[in-house]
This record gives sequence, C-alpha cells and structure tokens, in this order.
Amino acid sequence: MISQFTINLNKGEDLAERELRWRKRREIITLTILIIIVAVLLTVNIGQYQMIEGIVQTKKNIIADIERQLDSLEKTGKKISKEDVLSLAKLEKERVLWTRKLLALGQELPEEMALTYLEFKNNVLLIRFVTTIKGKEKEFDKVKEMIDKLRASPLFFHDFAKMQLKEQHRAEVDEQNILSFSVLCYLEKGTAKRRRGARSARSRSTEAIRG
Repeated sequence: MISQFTINLNKGEDLAERELRWRKRREIITLTILIIIVAVLLTVNIGQYQMIEGIVQTKKNIIADIERQLDSLEKTGKKISKEDVLSLAKLEKERVLWTRKLLALGQELPEEMALTYLEFKNNVLLIRFVTTIKGKEKEFDKVKEMIDKLRASPLFFHDFAKMQLKEQHRAEVDEQNILSFSVLCYLEKGTAKRRRGARSARSRSTEAIRG
C-alpha cells in the first residue's frame, strides 16, 4: 500500500511575509506618530516665536514713541527753577498724609468699637466713635483709653497739636449699654500755612511744566 503525503512548502514563506508586513506597518505607524509630534512641536514653536516677536516689536514702538515725546519736550518745554523743585520736595515732606492717618486710626480701633463720623473743618478733625460697655467698665476709662492710643500712634498723632473730648452719651439699646463719644484733633498752627504754601508752590511748578 502506497501512502501519499502533501507538503506545503509555501507555508513558511507566508508566515515570514506576514511578519514582514506587520513590521512595515509598525514602522509606518511609528514614523507617522513621530511626524505628527514633530509637526505639533514645530507649530507651537512658531507660535511662540511670533508672539515673542510681537512683544519685542511693541516694546520697540513704545520706546520710539517715548523718544519722540522727549524730543518734543526738549524743544518746546521750559526750564524749572531750583526754587520750584525745592518747593515740590518740601510739599512731599510737609503735607498731611490723611490716608496714613486713617489707616493708623483703623488699626488702633478695638474690636468692640466703631468709627461713625469724620469731619475736617477749620484745621480741626472731628471723630465720632461708638462702643459697648460691659460689666463694671467706666465711660471715662473707655474714652481715655482710645484717646491715649491715638496720641501714642506716631502715624496718626503727627501734625496734631492736641486732642480733647468733645462730648459723650450713654444709652441702653436692646438691654446693652452703648457709649458714643466724639474727639477733636487740632492741627499744629504752622501746618495749615505749610500746606497753603506747598499748594502754591505746586501750582507754580505745574504751570512751569505745562508752559
């Protein structure tokens, strides 16, 4: 009896061809991904470069505009006298800095006390406060404590000659004792004159600059 066997000699070649095709596909996919990444990075770099170029150009335009303005001022401006410059410096040194005073006033306020009114008239600052009184606290002690705090504050008391109590009132609201009082703060005598002189100097200097 004769047995026949069929051998497919192309089977090994087909497997090798499939592996080769998959290898080529992987290479193509990898190359495509790399190309996409490079393209994205290149686009981002170009955008950043253009943005930086725009900022640099804007700064150049601003500098050029400032230089033109300076040239114009040098041609048309007038010289400021030494007296005007010294007057402006004196203004900065001697003016009353109300912003700092109000900040210092707020810092010295106790938690249970509030500021209710401010008025500056005829070189006198009027301040009104309201606070609670608890237990055996005395009205005079509350008022004196606040006035002493303000007098001890360099930022607030500077430029003032004296402080004094104007009035105080005690009332009961919702079974709670409430004390309201007002304090007068007098500017030093020379402060008002210095302020008027400084304003006049500032006005002359401003006119000289504008002219």
